[in-house]
Amino acid sequence: MKLLTLAQWLSPAYPIGAFAWSHGVEQAIQDGRIADAIGLEGWLRSCLREGSGRSDAIWLRLAAGQGDVHDLDAEARAFAPSAERLAETARQGAAFVRTTNAVWGLDLPDLLLPMAVGRAVHLMALDVDAAVLLYLQSVASNLVSAALRLMPLGQTEGQQVLAALQDDILIIEAETRSATRHDVFSNAFLSDIAAMRHETLEPRLFQS
Repeated sequence: MKLLTLAQWLSPAYPIGAFAWSHGVEQAIQDGRIADAIGLEGWLRSCLREGSGRSDAIWLRLAAGQGDVHDLDAEARAFAPSAERLAETARQGAAFVRTTNAVWGLDLPDLLLPMAVGRAVHLMALDVDAAVLLYLQSVASNLVSAALRLMPLGQTEGQQVLAALQDDILIIEAETRSATRHDVFSNAFLSDIAAMRHETLEPRLFQS
């Protein structure tokens, strides 16, 4: 039952508006940095292993602990590399909080998405390792879905990209088990720059 709760929270059907955000993927496709399934796989692997995926996994774990979640949330906001990235995680976090509070009777404050998920995991006594795995899978799935709408990429190719990222997700989950806030960093520079440049992209389909 507890695993099903995590699966529900991190399902594409959970109403956090993830479909509206591309995390800079739209800009990367516009710039020609992602042109096929191989390029998409490499881009997402970098985001997961060296960028926001890894960082979010750490923030989620920390928020699932006993520390001050408001202090963590403020620090995580300072790490956001662009206004769009901050808006993305803040609005999705607020939507997650509204729905989760209403359905499960929790009293979550407005938090960035990984912080909100982590604190909900803490309050519901759920498995944080499973939460990290499903969170990262959800991130990868949403970005593959965005790419499917932006470039000539078939559903089968999209699923092949997701399958190829499974080992990376498992590695991140294991590597972040003992991480502290001092282990947060981002080396996914092209992803961060794409997120910054997307703020002025016209026309566009996504908010980030």
